[in-house]
Parts: sequence; structure tokens; C-alpha cells
Amino acid sequence: MSYLIKKDQKTNTITYMDYDLKGYKFTPKSKKNAKIQVNEIIVVNKEMIDKILTIKFNSSFKKLMAYVYQYLNDENADASDGIFALSEIDRLKSIIINKYKNYISYQKEKMFLENLAYLENQIQMKMMIAYNFYQTPEMEEEQTQGRGR
Repeated sequence: MSYLIKKDQKTNTITYMDYDLKGYKFTPKSKKNAKIQVNEIIVVNKEMIDKILTIKFNSSFKKLMAYVYQYLNDENADASDGIFALSEIDRLKSIIINKYKNYISYQKEKMFLENLAYLENQIQMKMMIAYNFYQTPEMEEEQTQGRGR
């Protein structure tokens, strides 16, 4: 682990930075009146990375869960709301599999994916129930009849 930082003394700005650190990189939210401007943070400690990514996942998951809960309890919800929720679940799954996999433990990854699979299953069950409820008897007859020869 080594790094090199060159700073201009007159303007107090960093002119050159070279580092050889392997870890989770992210950019923090900056405040307008902050005394220190940070462009990028690299976290090397595995436990700290695990906690940061857990917090990030939980915040996204809580928002998604609130939307899914509203969809499941709404009698007038249509299929487009369910499709939107399923696409958000797929987006979170791809983030976990592609981005977080190298940084979090196997148990956390499995737990995150199981939670998303549960939500996905609930949405699919409601969509199937709604599809079977709105299917008319005439549609069922058409589907049972085959092509006559």
C-alpha cells in the first residue's frame, strides 16, 4: 500500500496523486459550504465496506419495499405498477451481482438476493391472481378449443 500526493503550496491544490490501493471506491455527497472538497474515497477495510454497502442496499430496499407494499395492498393497482416493481428488483439484483459481489460476504449477498426474491414472488403472485380474476369465461373457452380440421 503506497501513495504519492503532490500539492501546490501557493494555491493549496493537489496537482498529482498516485495510489495503489485496492478497495471500494465511491464519491460522497458534497456540501456547498464544506471546507474540504472530496472527489473520491477508497475504503480498504473489509468490515467497513460490508457496512457501507449494507446501508446503501437497505436504503434502496426500504424504498422498494414501501412501493411493493403499496402495490400489494392497492385493489386498483394495474399490471404496469407490478412491472415497474419487478424491473426495480431486477436492477437491484444486477447491482448486487455485478457491483457488490467483490466487496460483500457471501452470506450478505445471499440474504440480499433472498429478500429480493421474496418481493418478486409476492408481486408475481398478485399479478397472476389479477390475471386469472379478470379472465372471462369466453376467453377460457377460446383457449381450450384447438384448431379444427
